[in-house]
Amino acid sequence: MSEILELAKEVSDYTICGEGNVSTRVDENLFLIKASGTSLHTLTSEDLTLCDMSGTQINPSHKKPSIETSFHSWIMKTFPDINFICHTHPPHTTKILCSDSIFDFANRRWFPDQIVRNGIKSCVVPYAPPGEKILKLVEKYVSDFIDNEGFFPKLILLQNHGIIIASKTKNDCLASTLMCEKSADIFIGAKVLGGINFLTNIEVSKVDKCPNENYRRNMYI
Repeated sequence: MSEILELAKEVSDYTICGEGNVSTRVDENLFLIKASGTSLHTLTSEDLTLCDMSGTQINPSHKKPSIETSFHSWIMKTFPDINFICHTHPPHTTKILCSDSIFDFANRRWFPDQIVRNGIKSCVVPYAPPGEKILKLVEKYVSDFIDNEGFFPKLILLQNHGIIIASKTKNDCLASTLMCEKSADIFIGAKVLGGINFLTNIEVSKVDKCPNENYRRNMYI
């Protein structure tokens, strides 16, 4: 439980008030998720709600789980290697998610560490309000991404909303979240300075497959 509380605090600058949510796997049947309306800034064990893999609250005496529990439960249930999920609204990233630049941000890369932490490409999920509607789109677009690209996305971009990072470890979840916002800051700054010098597909592939980069990537996991 300590790791999920640490993660909440470490990404809390990317949320205000009751925004965002985090979850962690307990076992193959259960996970803990941030309770609805609670703050990542002040999250305690009393603000975590135990749910089964259908998203159903186990203990009625616990606080109500997040309205976005449904996509956490789907990811946890469908991908047993995922142990942590972090959903935040980083401000620089959200500027891009609310713009026509979202697909360049998702499909292109502009510096090596971005490739290491966020992968060679990100998954875009069209806008939907929180709850069951966003679950259906996350299911569809993440599944389509895996079918087309052959891997689970290290970064899921929710149009006009925020980001989802799902990973095996807390450290990888944190690193991917921080790198996404750094990438967005550089993306916007490069546009202001006259345009982004995107890496070529060959350059991206070389970084992604470089043994030294893979070694460094695995060290943080």
